[in-house]
Amino acid sequence: MFSNEAKRLRTLPNIYDGTTDPNDRAIQVHRQPIRNIQTVIQILDDDNSIIDTIAGKATAGSLNVSADSLTRRTGTISLIVDPDYIPDKNTVIWYGKRFRIYQGIVDMSMRPQEYINFLLGTFVVDEGTLRRGSGSDNIEIRLSDKMTKYDADTLERELKIPRGTPVSQAIRSVMELVGETDFGYIAESSEKEIVPYDYTKSIGTNIIDIIKELRDMYMDYICGYNLLGQFEYKKVEVQKSDDVKQPIWRFDTTDNSRADLMISFTETYSLKNIKNRVVVYGNTSSKTGYTPHGEVRITDASNKFNVDAIGTRTKIIQNNNLTDDMQCVSQAKYEIWKTAHFQESATITTVPVWFLNADDIITITNPTTGEVGKYRIDTISADLSVTGTMSITAHKLYFVELAYGKAETPLVDAIKNGINNLGWLSLGEQRIKDCYGISASGDHTMVVRFIVENVGGEQAAVTGYLTTKKQTLEIDLRDFEKLNFSSEDGDVGRSQGDYADRVMGHEMFHAVCNDYFGTNKTMDMPVWFKEGFAELLHGGKQRYMSLTGFVDNNEKKHHLVNLSKQILNGTWNSTSEDYVASYLISAAIYYVLGSKEELHSAFQRLKEVENINLNFLHKMLPQFGKNNDEVKSIVLNKLENMDLWNSLNDISDPDTGSIGGSHMINLYNKPLDSSDVFNNKLAKVPSLGFKLQFDD
Repeated sequence: MFSNEAKRLRTLPNIYDGTTDPNDRAIQVHRQPIRNIQTVIQILDDDNSIIDTIAGKATAGSLNVSADSLTRRTGTISLIVDPDYIPDKNTVIWYGKRFRIYQGIVDMSMRPQEYINFLLGTFVVDEGTLRRGSGSDNIEIRLSDKMTKYDADTLERELKIPRGTPVSQAIRSVMELVGETDFGYIAESSEKEIVPYDYTKSIGTNIIDIIKELRDMYMDYICGYNLLGQFEYKKVEVQKSDDVKQPIWRFDTTDNSRADLMISFTETYSLKNIKNRVVVYGNTSSKTGYTPHGEVRITDASNKFNVDAIGTRTKIIQNNNLTDDMQCVSQAKYEIWKTAHFQESATITTVPVWFLNADDIITITNPTTGEVGKYRIDTISADLSVTGTMSITAHKLYFVELAYGKAETPLVDAIKNGINNLGWLSLGEQRIKDCYGISASGDHTMVVRFIVENVGGEQAAVTGYLTTKKQTLEIDLRDFEKLNFSSEDGDVGRSQGDYADRVMGHEMFHAVCNDYFGTNKTMDMPVWFKEGFAELLHGGKQRYMSLTGFVDNNEKKHHLVNLSKQILNGTWNSTSEDYVASYLISAAIYYVLGSKEELHSAFQRLKEVENINLNFLHKMLPQFGKNNDEVKSIVLNKLENMDLWNSLNDISDPDTGSIGGSHMINLYNKPLDSSDVFNNKLAKVPSLGFKLQFDD
């Protein structure tokens, strides 16, 4: 029945089937300067057993993959004319038989050389065409994945799925009803992701329509057949960066090595359809009169399209297929994911990367701007020939931070109390005014927003915008979960350096600078200045003492002095050591100036200068040198020889080393420890220079 050559090849070595991330060997064979390839076909019976393996018979072929289509994979394969390939019950092309197609690449680094075989998909035959004559003898076979079997299939009997059935269970039961037995990953629906009503379909209803309806009850799910021909149902994590799997390939034409295979790149943008608030309304109940609805907004301060940065831009959707709030929220999240950005769509022509698949994450370095972004692959089209290329379309990923839920309400109320009644913002502003001589105007809004991210990241962060005077203060509730509600300082169960009033005071330095200097100017200021003087506000002793691994204090000092030199020359790695070194630089600047009044003048001087990042130290301290290098030398000399080192190394000295403490301006004629740095009993208003708006 089959050719002798085919019968000798029953199994394949070195298969990559997409069930794991590609290993180093799979990656490296794609980067070889020369490729020897062959297309291999396995013939499967209806029980998934391998009937035969065909190598060396394919003359051409193509592959198309789509993330959005239920039938994800289609293609064609051209074979040398052979009686075994003419459709007949005794040949390879017949009912129940399927093709698994591999593209093999010879690993030229191995001896003996061998193929790495990349699975391209598991297919059923749609149709075949025999072409003979004119010097071209071949059989062209059109292929689709198994979902194509259900294009014309309809229900043979009535389908009933009870209300409350998890959607994952419902969709699996439908597939089992039509005879599917081979399943891949089936995501388990959450307790809220249920069929919201008694779902009934009559005899004759199209199977594909049922699958689509169940899939789209909660919009961020996809289903279809994987590379192995197994039915799968999985959630597409698009709202949070941490949930998105790591990129498996990088396209970067700036890389001069063979790592980049990209031939061409284009990207399109949409400027008119940007929406950062989506409201979805469902079907109004005839019994209760209630209309389900859901709302999602882009509030992530790092997203340049958030509601604070460009104002609220709303899209209203009416979908009568939705019957509860959860469904409406799900669609709102899905729609905002598609519209809260420029909707960048990239098209890449590349030398084929055979382990890439629809929905995979890749990174692309824009060859014009140099910007690196994460993209999700939408479609792939590839030519299987030796000289063939691959075309990829992909969309850029943007992420939506999670809002807090009801469980966090007591914690939110406690933080609000700290802001409104204990001066967690205003005391920092007052210290900035007293010691640095600058303040916010009082004319602009500070949006205070509570988010739920990860413990150990940014506890709080201020963001200013070039497009508006409004600023955002984001507070990550994960870092405040152990907040002692009775602590005026905001003890969160970690070090004293993490007291909430100190964290908020640090952030208010950034907020005041954005308001006083302007966000455009603040963005151009050196990072060491912004972070160093923010640390100096409340003192850096606890962070300094947390640095370990040194033989003694002299070695520690030597390391931090050298690091300070590097930071003043432009390095910044955002480590705790960088923050300590920046704090030390800021303290040294105070000692160079010698008084509160001179420090005020230095800050106020910065408001008048242009091109602030160029020779910054000389612009801040022009009286101490003819150029930036001279001023830098004076600051570093003071840093190395200042008496503050003795206090930082003295565990019996309670002062935190803050600008207002006993080792500097000495505002209160006493050391200021962690509880006294900001005296919460002196608080009178929530904020001195901002109109606060709590975004609940």
